[in-house]
Amino acid sequence: EARGKVVCVLYADPEAGYPPKYARDAIPEIASYPDGQRAPTPASPPDFAPGALLGCVSGELGLRGFLQQRGVEFVVTADKDGPDSELEHHLADAEVV
Repeated sequence: EARGKVVCVLYADPEAGYPPKYARDAIPEIASYPDGQRAPTPASPPDFAPGALLGCVSGELGLRGFLQQRGVEFVVTADKDGPDSELEHHLADAEVV
């Protein structure tokens, strides 16, 4: 049984396909910030490819692996309009929307 439920409404995947070139093809290395504050040091590599479109349904904000490892049910949809939408179906038992 899931330990919680996160429902995420994102943009639908691009109908014409993804752009052939991304603005960034790598994640920059940041050791510290100008004010001297240290940068975060993640324990594991990101769960997405650098340059991937994370804000659409297939990108899932890069969160699926992170949430599933913690036993959280993760629902991602672009279907948000009307009483029979996927969003409406999941709202009643969602802990985070």
